[in-house]
Amino acid sequence: MGKAYTIFLCCLLIFLCALSLNISVHEQPVQPTVPTTTAQPERLENTYNPEAFYTENGFLRYRDAPHMIGMDVSVYQGVIDWQAVADSGIEFVIVRAGFRGSSIGSLHEDEQFRYNLRGAKEAGLKVGVYFFSQALNPAEAEEEANYACELLDGAALDLPLFFDWEYLEGRLGTIDTANLTNCAVQFCEAVEARGYQGGVYFNQTYGKYYFDLRELQDYTLWLAEYNPTPGFPYGFDCLQYTDSGTVPGIEGAVDLDILWLPQ
Repeated sequence: MGKAYTIFLCCLLIFLCALSLNISVHEQPVQPTVPTTTAQPERLENTYNPEAFYTENGFLRYRDAPHMIGMDVSVYQGVIDWQAVADSGIEFVIVRAGFRGSSIGSLHEDEQFRYNLRGAKEAGLKVGVYFFSQALNPAEAEEEANYACELLDGAALDLPLFFDWEYLEGRLGTIDTANLTNCAVQFCEAVEARGYQGGVYFNQTYGKYYFDLRELQDYTLWLAEYNPTPGFPYGFDCLQYTDSGTVPGIEGAVDLDILWLPQ
């Protein structure tokens, strides 16, 4: 009986050690690389028909709904021949108004903004604007919105003024879903208070994990996805489908977009 009792104690000791190890492993904090996926509303389900996309003269088209083909530009496209752009079939453009620096957070006008805004309008294109944000909080997002509106100086737009937040190393640390979404909402509310339409730009990662799209239903959603057909699971209004497009009147590569029209 003494031998059996000794064996029992040894087994119990082994079990307790294993249990302790298991608990200690599972109690270690998990550090996710991205936030938990945000629950999204049914309205945002991607209902575009993959078979309806096709390419014509180098531009993405869609058979099942009215749309326009366009591009977005900044100082990096140099001096643009806007009449040549319009003659190529481009119907709209989204022009960068400015940006917030990633080091100290100062606001800057895009060096080609005024030229691009004037040239696109004179060529008869539909025009929208975007601001490259590095906002840390809604107050900074509102500051960016007001700055962009001041740069417009009362100029009318056909398309929204978009909030384009992208992570850059520098003053940005981490930003959670609620804060980033609040930044986008504050930016859009501020531009709409000045008479413009609000919009939000994002890629698949930001759309799935960083923005709560339930809170952005009132604004134009502009997705960046560089695939033959968009696989993003939620809905969007405008698609940036390449960053290596070619358009007459522009030296080098340019982002190309397709914008669906309200029905």
